[in-house]
Amino acid sequence: MLRDAFAHIENGRYREAEHSCRQLLAADASDLAASTLLALSLQAQQRLDEAIPLFEQLAAAPDAGFEAFNNLGNALRDAGRNEAAEQALLGALQRGGEQAGLLLNLGLNALDLGDAASALRWLERALLQAPQDAEIRTYAAAAAFENGELGRARALLARELSWQDVDVGVMAEAAWLLFRLDATDTAEALLGAALERDPRHPRVLLRLAAVHERCNRLDQARSIMATLTVRDDSSPAFAEDLALLQAALASRGRDTRTARTLHEQLLRNGGASLHNANVYFSLARACDRDGDPAGAIQALERAHAMRCTQLRQRAPRLFTETPLANSHLRVDALQAAQWTPAPDGRDADPDTAASPIFVVGFPRSGTTLLETMLDAHPELACMDERAYLQDLVDYVQESGLRYPQDLGRLTASQCSAMRAIYRERVSRHVAWNGTTRLVDKNPLNLLKLPLIRRLWPRARIVLALRHPADVVLSNYMQNFRSPVFVALCETLQSTAQGYAAAMDFWLDQQALLGGDVYVSRYEDLVADLPARARALTDFLGLSWDPALLRPDAHARERGYISTPSYAQVTEPVNARAVGRWQAYAHWILPLRPLLDPYAERWGYAW
Repeated sequence: MLRDAFAHIENGRYREAEHSCRQLLAADASDLAASTLLALSLQAQQRLDEAIPLFEQLAAAPDAGFEAFNNLGNALRDAGRNEAAEQALLGALQRGGEQAGLLLNLGLNALDLGDAASALRWLERALLQAPQDAEIRTYAAAAAFENGELGRARALLARELSWQDVDVGVMAEAAWLLFRLDATDTAEALLGAALERDPRHPRVLLRLAAVHERCNRLDQARSIMATLTVRDDSSPAFAEDLALLQAALASRGRDTRTARTLHEQLLRNGGASLHNANVYFSLARACDRDGDPAGAIQALERAHAMRCTQLRQRAPRLFTETPLANSHLRVDALQAAQWTPAPDGRDADPDTAASPIFVVGFPRSGTTLLETMLDAHPELACMDERAYLQDLVDYVQESGLRYPQDLGRLTASQCSAMRAIYRERVSRHVAWNGTTRLVDKNPLNLLKLPLIRRLWPRARIVLALRHPADVVLSNYMQNFRSPVFVALCETLQSTAQGYAAAMDFWLDQQALLGGDVYVSRYEDLVADLPARARALTDFLGLSWDPALLRPDAHARERGYISTPSYAQVTEPVNARAVGRWQAYAHWILPLRPLLDPYAERWGYAW
C-alpha cells in the first residue's frame, strides 16, 4: 500500500494518496514513510495547517535527517512563514550539505522575503552543483533582476537550456523574465512552448496575460484573466501575481477603487506580499489614481525603504557619493578647444541626415511620448531605450584615454570606428539605412552630450522638459531596477538633488559645446499637439505626416514599450499629468529652494 500511496503522489492523485497513508497509519502509527507521504499529500492539497504539524513531528525525531527538515522548510514557505522556513532549510543544509535542490529552496525563500541579494548568493551556490539546471538559472536570473543586475540576469539566461523536463510553470517564469529583459522574441517563443505542453496551466496563462497587458493588448489580457481564479490549491505567490495583474487591468479601465482594494487585500493576507516592494509601488499608483496622495506617499516610503535597505548592504557607496556621479564628467573650455573637425574624406563627420536624432531629458519628462510620435513617421526608426553610447564611453577608456577629458585626443579614424560600433549595435534592433534616420531616445543621454557633440557634431538634439516638481514626483513614484536610480530616488529630496545635478550638467555643457537643440516642453506638447508636432518636424527637416498626431494609435500597434509610460502613451494625448505635483504640495514645496532655479529658467510657475 505504501507503493500505491507513492504512485498516487507521483501521478497527482493526492486524495487517494492521503487515503492510503491513513490506512497504513491506522495499522502502524509509527510508520515514518507513511507519515511523510501523508504530509506531502496534504501539502499538495494546500492543507498546510494539517501538513506542517506532521512535518514538525518528523523533524523533531532524534534521528531526523536532511529530508525531514527540507520538507518542513518547503511547507512553511508555502504557508508564507518564511523566517521559520529559512531555519528549517538551514537545518537541512547542516544535515545534507550543498545539494542543488536545497540551495534552490533557500534561494526561493529569500526571494519571498524580498532579499534578492541573499537569494542570488544561494542560487549561485546551487549553480555550482548544477550549472545547466534551467530552473536554478531561471530563479538566479530573477534574483539578479530584482537586485538590479540586469546584465547578470541576461547572462544567466543566455545559454541554450534544455526545457524538456522542466515544469511549465518555471518555463513561464523564465519567459516573463526574458520579456522584461527586452528579449521579446525569445520570451514569446518559450511561452508558446509552455502553452503547447499545457494550454490550461494557470501560471502559463497568467504570464501570457501579463505579456498582453504590457504590449497593450488589453482585450486578450482580460479574456485570459476571466478564466483564472484563486483556487484552494493555488500557491500564495500565484494569488499575489494574479491580484497584481487584476489591479493593473482595473487601473487600465479606470477602476481605481478595485485596483486599490486588491492591493490592500493582498497586504491584509500577509505572507510574501509584506516583503515585496513591487506590491507597495503598485499600491502607491492605485492610491494616486484614487485621489489619496497621503496613502501613495506612505506606500512609496515603505517601497523605497525596502529597496534601499537591500541595496545599501550591497553597494553602500551609491548612498554616499554625489547623486548621478557621472554628472561631474564634464569637458572644460580648454579641453573642448582641442577638438579638431574631421578632415574631408572617408573619416569625415557625418552630416545631419546621417546622424542620429537624440531625444534626451531627465526621466519622466515626456521622452516616451516624443519617441512614439517620431516613430510614427515613415522616415524615422526608433529602437526604444538602449545604452549604446555607454559602449562608446567604454571604448574610449579601453583605448587608454580618459572620458571625457581626452575626447580631443581621438583621431578621425577612432571616431569613425566608434560610429561603426554604434551602428552595428543599433542594427540589431532597427533598419538604419539611407532611407531612414535613427531616433535614439534615452533620457539620461543628456549626460553624454560631450560624446554626442564629438562624434556627431551635426546631430539634432531634442531636449524634453516638464515642470521640475512633476518630474521629481514622477521619478519618486517609479519602481526602478537600476541600482543607481534606486539609490537616487530613495527620498523626494534625493530625487530632486539628482534632477538638479543633471540639469546643472546640461546647462553648463550645452553652453560650452553648443549643438542644434530643440526644447520640447511637455505642457506645451499636450496643450497643442498639432502646432508642437509641426514645429518639431520643421526642426528635424522632415516632411509633414499626420501620423504624428496619433501617437496613441501608433503605440497600440507598436506593442511592447519598455519604459514606465507604456500604458499612458496608448491613451489619446491629454493634460491629466500636468500639475500632478499640486496634490502632493505638502511634500513637494519643501523642495522648492532646490528646484526654483530650473523652474525660473524654463518659465514654470509654482
